[in-house]
Amino acid sequence: MATDGIQIRLVDQAVLATLDRIERLAEHPRTIMSAIAAYLVTSTQRHFERETGPAGKWQRLSPRTAAKRIGRGQRGYGHMLRVTNRLYSSITGEATDTEAAVGTNLLYAAIQQLGGEVKIPAREQDLHFGKTNRGRRFVKASRKRKETVRVSIGAHSITIPARPYLYVDEDDQAEILRIAEDAFRAEADSQSGAQP
Repeated sequence: MATDGIQIRLVDQAVLATLDRIERLAEHPRTIMSAIAAYLVTSTQRHFERETGPAGKWQRLSPRTAAKRIGRGQRGYGHMLRVTNRLYSSITGEATDTEAAVGTNLLYAAIQQLGGEVKIPAREQDLHFGKTNRGRRFVKASRKRKETVRVSIGAHSITIPARPYLYVDEDDQAEILRIAEDAFRAEADSQSGAQP
């Protein structure tokens, strides 16, 4: 700036107040983190709906599992991990000034996310049979006229493939940045009357 000549000095209180609000928001961004956590919950639920992970579509259910689901008025191969919607509905988000998180507190959630092997020990179990017009069928234990047979079931394991639903992809990263930018823009525009 020239020391000789003429100059004008402008101290705009509205600009300084806006910069002060933006600085406060940057120092305590809990509202931004809360908005990001809410978005991550929606995004994670969308992963369930689309049945996709970061590497693409989830592995299809085994024919045996799909067959078990069809006979009970459920959905066969469709809507993996959403038959009861328990896992889907348990997805929650939380936020602090420094982070936004999404997750679930269900015990079986980790094996669905990461995959693994479930070891089932040997056991004995009662099977209940009854006579119907279609022959001998499984019936409930509470049925009065039934035949009960005690059977031994050997130890075995079930392999569950990974079906990752907790992840952030490029679209999510872009949306997270947009949420932060919009929050700062809204804060800057809040006193000036400008529209975002």
